[in-house]
Amino acid sequence: MNNNKNKKVAIIGAGFTGLAAANHLAKQGFKVTIFEASSTEGGLASGFELMGAPLERAYHFIYKTDQYMLSLLDELNMLDKLTFHESSISTYYNKKLYSMVTPLDLLKFYPLSFFDRIRAGLVVLYLQRVKNWKKLTSITAIDWLNKFAGKNVTKIIWEPLLKGKFDIYFDQVTMCWLWGRVKQRMDSQKAGAFGEELGYLSGGFNALVEKLKDSIISHDGKIYTSQPISSINYLESKQSVVLKKNGKDEFFDAALLTVPSNVASSILKDSISQDSKYLNTLMGTKYLDAAVIVFVSDQKISNYYWHNINDDSEFVVFLSLTNLIGTDSFKGKHVYYIGDYMTSHSENMHIDKEMLMKKWFNQLKLFFPHFDESLVLEKHLFRFKNAQHIVDIGYEEKIPSMITPCKNVFLSNFSQIFPMDRGTNYAIGEGIKASELIASKLSN
Repeated sequence: MNNNKNKKVAIIGAGFTGLAAANHLAKQGFKVTIFEASSTEGGLASGFELMGAPLERAYHFIYKTDQYMLSLLDELNMLDKLTFHESSISTYYNKKLYSMVTPLDLLKFYPLSFFDRIRAGLVVLYLQRVKNWKKLTSITAIDWLNKFAGKNVTKIIWEPLLKGKFDIYFDQVTMCWLWGRVKQRMDSQKAGAFGEELGYLSGGFNALVEKLKDSIISHDGKIYTSQPISSINYLESKQSVVLKKNGKDEFFDAALLTVPSNVASSILKDSISQDSKYLNTLMGTKYLDAAVIVFVSDQKISNYYWHNINDDSEFVVFLSLTNLIGTDSFKGKHVYYIGDYMTSHSENMHIDKEMLMKKWFNQLKLFFPHFDESLVLEKHLFRFKNAQHIVDIGYEEKIPSMITPCKNVFLSNFSQIFPMDRGTNYAIGEGIKASELIASKLSN
């Protein structure tokens, strides 16, 4: 432990992966410094205030199967902040909202024939029981669904969701990714009943971010925001990892990059130029950006928590957080999210914020004609770069190693999570895995 105190580790990125890794290393005595390019910690779960209450910028929740998250909450004495709530899911299709909470709801989904409804349900049950997920990595979700769920089920239920999630890449995504999503949601079902239960933290996910920050600082760690790192190299003469920040060099024994692979490629390009295979792997990871509107209203727009939008739409999901957790934290008002994924050159990533919010509110009124924009009390728009990676055929072979070609420099980001989808639970797990690798490397 005393020897660890002489070892300096830099963490690039203060999302949940970086914070979890830093916390794990700091508790072992390593001298940890986090550098975050943006002005806030937490990544996609970074917080802000709505109606004077803390809230995350992008919608998040916790599954009962999220073991890394639950273990961390236990470690930080935060389990008493976690409450599980009964979720409710709906699908908007052909100008009508359908409940999708139970298998009986699927049987009442009349846009599909009775045979197709049965077929759709059987496919979900089958995916829930699949153990050998590797057989699903060599076929796209669209091709698999057309074959086994049928073209009608695919076109009406699955294709709109894949298009909303993956934009122009919707027909390239491997079936393995969809299996992971279905299994995760099915595993969160209430025991002995239908419907899922989702967890939420009192004070929002920012409460966990703040608790991690406090833990890191209490163990002599340092956290700097608005501090982008332009390059990383290893200097043999000093036996040190060199970070260039604002034109100045800082020296560490090891560094962990928790940034997206395309950002990591820019930071590492000079130090690993001789390893074209690894560099090309980083540069080859495809990402989509995301935009999210968060607003609070006097109006209860719907009775459901989650609304999949399966009609032609500007956005893929409409979510009512207060239909999940209640309105007490927000002075009796109702909190909503509207979200969509898109390419980096999409107009919605660049147009004026007020224009985009107006456009999406007009779209929302088409789905819910009673929606009254005049009752909106507060609204915010957040845009996120590199919010979702594209898991296509052969993706498993394209995942970059956690050990980079640059000596004592490591990589951990959500593009390495496979076969499950990225999320706070796996981000924490990967951060701890990376920290253990670094600790082992430096101890030896």
